[in-house]
Amino acid sequence: MKDKFLIGELSKIFNISSDTLRYYDKIDLVKPEYDVHNDYRCYSIRDFFKLSRILFLKNLDISLSEIKKYMGNKNTNNLLNLLKKKEEEIDIKINKLVNLKKKIQTKLEFFENIEGELDQIIVKKIPRRIGEFIDVNHLKTDYEMKQTLKRNVDYLKISSWLIEGQIYTSLAKEDMDKGIFTQFRYFIEIVPIDSEFSKQLKVIPEGEYVCITFLGPYSDMVKHYQLLVRWIEENGYQIAGDSIEKNIVDYDFSDSENEYISEIQIPIVKTQH
Repeated sequence: MKDKFLIGELSKIFNISSDTLRYYDKIDLVKPEYDVHNDYRCYSIRDFFKLSRILFLKNLDISLSEIKKYMGNKNTNNLLNLLKKKEEEIDIKINKLVNLKKKIQTKLEFFENIEGELDQIIVKKIPRRIGEFIDVNHLKTDYEMKQTLKRNVDYLKISSWLIEGQIYTSLAKEDMDKGIFTQFRYFIEIVPIDSEFSKQLKVIPEGEYVCITFLGPYSDMVKHYQLLVRWIEENGYQIAGDSIEKNIVDYDFSDSENEYISEIQIPIVKTQH
């Protein structure tokens, strides 16, 4: 026994629980000997070094199933393959984290700079967007809405709703021309997608948009539409297509309507004389 480690001794040395060592025994990863006199688990020097290698691989976030598979067929090639696979997984995680950080930074920059842009009418060029419109004006019940969203689930999974955390709505050009600003539809922007998938969707071409961002309840939406339409008429433009509304902060991000942030984008072209 003098050349053996008891389970408590080994757990203290490696700063792991005795339950962990019992589990490794159960899954045949590190099998101790048993003292026939007292049924104690006894670990050899070889077990000591084996456990150190297992914990090294585990600290690399390699799963126990992968470690056990490797331990059953140890060689340099298998070790290199195991490490390379984990390196690739880490690269994927790093890229994901970098993208998450960029999203957070974009949101933070937006909120930090929002005060200077509120209620300012701005003309800007917006790149092409691809997506699907969901007309909800004819829907009478929550069940009908549920079924409509379920039919569009493939789009929602890869939409800007999840990527950017904001809902897009839209008004048809024909309604804006008539001064109707309440018949909205949802717009699901899809980013990014392959060319075959995009053939099923509506393409909103790149173009100039007159935009305004405002703070306040949705009930203020109509007056901001009217403000933009008046600006379009007074500055020699005409409405070129359907609008896009970005609901940047809504009731799911704030309990106060006074903190809602919305941006209206209306595509425009110069009036032909």
